[in-house]
Amino acid sequence: MESVGDHVPNGLTGVKSSLEIVRERFKEDEIILYLFEAYQIKGPEDANRLLALVSSESGGTFAIISFSFVRTPLTSVNELIINKVFAIDESFQLRQDCKGSITAYQFDLSTAEDGPIKYYFYPSESASYDEFVAKVISCKSSMAQSDPETVLNFRWLNDYRQIGEVKQELKKRESEYIVYKDIIIYCATWNVNNKPCCDNADALRSWLGCSERAPDIYAIGLQELDTPAKAMLNSTQVQASVAQWNERMVQSVHPDVEYEILQYHRLVGIMLTVIVRKQLRQHILHCRFKSVARGVLNTLGNKGGVAISLQLNEGYICFVNSHLAAHMGYVEERNQDYNAIVDGLRFDDGRTISDHDHIFWLGDLNYRIQEPPGQQRPGPLTDAQTYELLLQYDQLRQEMRKGKCFEGYTEGEIKFRPTYKYDPGTDNYDSSEKQRAPAYCDRVLWKGTRIEQLAYNSIMDIRQSDHKPVYAVFRVKIKTRDEIRYKRVQEEVLKAVDKRENDNQPQISVEKTVIDFGRVRFNEPCMRDFNVYNSCPLPVDFSFKEKDIHDICEKWLQVDPRKDSLMIDSARSIRIKMLADVHTIRGLLKKIRSSDNFDILILHVENGRDIFITVTGDYQPSCFGLSMETMCRTDRPLSEYSQEQIKHLMNDNSQEYCVTMPREFFLLIDYLHKQGSKLEGGFHTFESRKSLNTHFNVVRDWLDTWCDEEFPGTPQSAAQALLLLLDLPDQPLLEPFVEDLLASTSKSKAMDYIALLSPPKRNVFMHLCMFLREGIECQYYDLDQVAVTFGRILLRSSECKAWPDYKIRCSQFMRLFIESDGADVLVNRNEGAGAGAGAGPRADLPA
Repeated sequence: MESVGDHVPNGLTGVKSSLEIVRERFKEDEIILYLFEAYQIKGPEDANRLLALVSSESGGTFAIISFSFVRTPLTSVNELIINKVFAIDESFQLRQDCKGSITAYQFDLSTAEDGPIKYYFYPSESASYDEFVAKVISCKSSMAQSDPETVLNFRWLNDYRQIGEVKQELKKRESEYIVYKDIIIYCATWNVNNKPCCDNADALRSWLGCSERAPDIYAIGLQELDTPAKAMLNSTQVQASVAQWNERMVQSVHPDVEYEILQYHRLVGIMLTVIVRKQLRQHILHCRFKSVARGVLNTLGNKGGVAISLQLNEGYICFVNSHLAAHMGYVEERNQDYNAIVDGLRFDDGRTISDHDHIFWLGDLNYRIQEPPGQQRPGPLTDAQTYELLLQYDQLRQEMRKGKCFEGYTEGEIKFRPTYKYDPGTDNYDSSEKQRAPAYCDRVLWKGTRIEQLAYNSIMDIRQSDHKPVYAVFRVKIKTRDEIRYKRVQEEVLKAVDKRENDNQPQISVEKTVIDFGRVRFNEPCMRDFNVYNSCPLPVDFSFKEKDIHDICEKWLQVDPRKDSLMIDSARSIRIKMLADVHTIRGLLKKIRSSDNFDILILHVENGRDIFITVTGDYQPSCFGLSMETMCRTDRPLSEYSQEQIKHLMNDNSQEYCVTMPREFFLLIDYLHKQGSKLEGGFHTFESRKSLNTHFNVVRDWLDTWCDEEFPGTPQSAAQALLLLLDLPDQPLLEPFVEDLLASTSKSKAMDYIALLSPPKRNVFMHLCMFLREGIECQYYDLDQVAVTFGRILLRSSECKAWPDYKIRCSQFMRLFIESDGADVLVNRNEGAGAGAGAGPRADLPA
């Protein structure tokens, strides 16, 4: 089967629905990587298997789960039964016989816990098998490439194989989640004496429709369905006869319920058919059948037994239909047939007949009534007193009392006439020369708990055979798992087992698992310390685990030490430093937009469990790093906002603003404009990632409080603040049109894109350009330096930065807007740029 999706395994139609059903068997963080259909050979029969290659994100490991399934196509997750779990660890192996041999389509799966388990696949699945093997090899390779010190976690598999302690604990606590639900089982048996099935659709209704309450399950046994000679000579005719009998039985069951055949199995003239309510079928998890041949040479099969085993909810039910040795004097042969069936019937899952909760044995057992000579009762037998007298000489009851057969079985009270031997077509006992004595050959017995017999009788008005049909109705309390209670108990057991396992592993304890930095401010470092202790009688090595960000923590955090060892009864102090500065503010604000925490650290204990440490705090919003749109949505100074409030504003995508331009930007521009010549050379250089000193924090506070007092810094610090205000937001000021603006060849064309910017960005850009142009006209700033500095900030782009002429384009774009007598058209853009192939998107330029 293709990787979760395109190929349907043989017999599994509707791949999407099948995959959805299989996925229901797993947790959210467990991903099905591949499904492959195989089979196993169990005796003379094949057993279908579905192999699911699964990964666990929480465990970081892989496994193959082998499912058996009741039927195809899949209709319910209850039809998937786990029969084997293979962890893909160091010991896991997948081996296939050499191509070209007669065993080319078989392979073995094995682990350290389980020896080689053989599977087969169909030749048509060869390509899928190769893909399946490639996937498995890839998974094992990825595990092998992991850190050798990493302890692989396969505990997630305990939910599926429930081995050892987990299974034992769940078994102990069964009473907490098991309930018992009533079902009605209808058992019927009839030796049809090799007579054909009646054409009348209701011919069997008097036999199979006697229950007032509609049965949930029918188990119908026929004997002498066909003679051995005919079975060997005309199998097609026999199959047609079998189909006709099954059809007639389905037509004759209780009329108020819709039924279907669950399973039937035939051994020469012995057939057992199990019919169930359609609504019940989804709750039947397993259904298996077996037979044991007896009769001539103990192999021909004219005598013997057939059995069907099924699991209904948590209860196991077995039905056996047998035809034992005939004739009055063959008591010991009948006992031998019984014991041979008991010893020989073993289902594919290893269960024997006695390994079931509820067993129903029916059929022509052929035990006779052996009255002492001279005491035979002549004439018709019609009263209950006569029945009881006859049963004193019943061979079956005598042999059961001796412990020679049906030990532990129960039979209900018999209040009907002997069922054998009649003249066909009449209610008269054998009038032939042999004049065989009447006998209770046809019986229904049961074994198990919570079984109550409701009816036991024969049907006199069916006369085509020399036997009368017999039926018995039972109320059975089936063990059923309450899924809500089971889930609760299972979670408790898994936690308890996991705790016990952890108690026996190296482990450390931490002083606290939540590190709260309290108030965190831009450009102000802070730190927190906590202790770890060795709480086990062994030295312990620990380290902080690297995450998918390719480091142990986010960039605004530092952890010291990153790894260490703890001797017995020792402790170690861990220090975490936090700094939201020009290097980290973009990432921190992005984190705040999507999470309530600053980070989660994973403290890994070698050969032990991981400890998760949450790093949190309350970031005090500042103008540095915020977008122009966010600042324009504020109606008060940023110092009065909380982290949660600014998070809401950052995630607001509406076009509603409180002001048209950020006040913080206006305050800086207004101050710088008043400085005049004092700012000469103020924009000469700008290192965007140069760390700020602590003196800068007074400038930060002045802006974040909308302070009315004089600017607390120098013109140079104000210029630096302006550049940071423009450079630190996640997106550059002229995004999303940076690439288009860099490709523009004229001011008018560029203005078309500027007009499309959000009002806050557009107003800041135009106001900034007017301010810079005036300063350049007054010769406070150098035109070329201002164009270079602001061009690279406003048109910041990691993609366009790779263009050979990127810096020239940025500078020339800015000149269009800050040069007093700048031309509307860019000329000689490529001069000195080394332009050529790969220079990025561009418009046609004039020569």
